[in-house]
Amino acid sequence: MKAILLIALILCFANCSLETIGLRHKLSQIIQEHQSSLQEKQMSGGWIKQPLDEFEQQNNNIIKSTQDAIEDKFNLSQDGYQYEKLLQVTSQVVAGINYKVLVQYEKEDAKRIFEVQQFVVPWNPSANSITKVEEIISQNQ
Repeated sequence: MKAILLIALILCFANCSLETIGLRHKLSQIIQEHQSSLQEKQMSGGWIKQPLDEFEQQNNNIIKSTQDAIEDKFNLSQDGYQYEKLLQVTSQVVAGINYKVLVQYEKEDAKRIFEVQQFVVPWNPSANSITKVEEIISQNQ
C-alpha cells in the first residue's frame, strides 16, 4: 500500500496526469486487489487457517508440545498409537498467539483425531501454556 501511495505522489509531483498515461485505472485495480486480499486475511481477533507445510517447517516446538500434551493426557503410545499427521492449524492473535492444532494418530485398524489449543507468547516463552486437549474423533477403520 505504501508503494502505491509513493508511486501516486511521484507521478502527481512530476505533473504527470494519471489519466493521460493510463495509470489511473491500473492504480485503482491494484488498490482493489489489495483491499480484497486484506478481506481474505485475518480480521483482528479472528481465527485464520495456517498453511500446513509452512507451519511444520517453522513451528516444531508447537507440534512437539501438542504431541506431548496428547501423550500426557491419553497415553497413546501404551495403546500402540503413533502420530500420523498434522491435519489443520488455526491461529488467533491476542496478547500473544492462540493456536488450535488438529492432529491424527493411528494404529493398525483405528485412528484418533485430537485438538490441542495453546497460548504462545513469542517474547516470553515462560508464559506459554496448553489450554485445551480434547479428542475429537475416535474410529476403527
